[in-house]
Amino acid sequence: MEIVEVTAQEYNAMVSAAHVFSTVGFNTLNADKVDAVKFLVFKDSKVRMGLILGIKGATAKSPFSAPFGGFSMAGSPSLEQLDEAADALKSWITGNLLTELVITPPPLLYDPSVLSKVTNVLYRKGFVQKNMDLNYALDLETELPYASLLRKNARKNLNNALANKLALRVCTTPDEQEAAYQVIAANRAAKGYPLRMTWQQMLSTTKIIEADFFLVTKEDVTVAAAIVFAVTDDIMQVIYWGDMVEYSHLRPVNFLACQLFEHYRNAGKKVLDIGPSTEDSLPNYGLCDFKESIGCEVSIKPSYIWSV
Repeated sequence: MEIVEVTAQEYNAMVSAAHVFSTVGFNTLNADKVDAVKFLVFKDSKVRMGLILGIKGATAKSPFSAPFGGFSMAGSPSLEQLDEAADALKSWITGNLLTELVITPPPLLYDPSVLSKVTNVLYRKGFVQKNMDLNYALDLETELPYASLLRKNARKNLNNALANKLALRVCTTPDEQEAAYQVIAANRAAKGYPLRMTWQQMLSTTKIIEADFFLVTKEDVTVAAAIVFAVTDDIMQVIYWGDMVEYSHLRPVNFLACQLFEHYRNAGKKVLDIGPSTEDSLPNYGLCDFKESIGCEVSIKPSYIWSV
């Protein structure tokens, strides 16, 4: 197995991205956050996989500005091919005078078979587990009604939200989309949470990623919002959601979870990824409990580091 460093255009023609965060467009958009972006193709008799790395100082990362990155596979590679790819990657890192490689693949739910093999290979090839985050998602393929997935307290909160006659609106204009973003910004500021994307960055990102914006209203008052990215053809990811804290008693996020579940299930999607509730492996107990209460299933999102 050899690694060939190619241009962005060549990579785009040779490799089908596993998810939107591993596309040439997304990584090129964020290239100013690193010293260099490298597009690597792994091949023997044919191309087996690809990897996009961001280089900063002596450290290579995948992803360098996303929730996850990792390899994009051509078909379903064998364990032997993955072993050879890992060896080639370590040699490439050393040969390019880098000292550290950090890889965060997607949560296991994205491709349990392949990602389990990748986990095994990285473990055997000397990669050290850097983090073990917990990721939460709603299974949209269940035939059960959404309410049956809820814990008792979440069912009560959803019933309260429905009694408050909340309404969901899909944003169709730039002004509505920005209004949704501003709800998120106000929620983050009120709770002391960081908001890592400015509105201009969000606009730039949504030019290359399919995104949906939602507002929750009570009569004419906006009480909550959500922004959702299409990460794969079948998986949607809630990038941001939140309520106006003065309306939290209306339980609009419980309402949002129910409405987004139905919206994307009706659209034929398979998973609504709600994202992690851990930061560097450390849980936010309240968020973990909330996401489990609204019907989410949990999967691991490990991160690995290899040092020369």
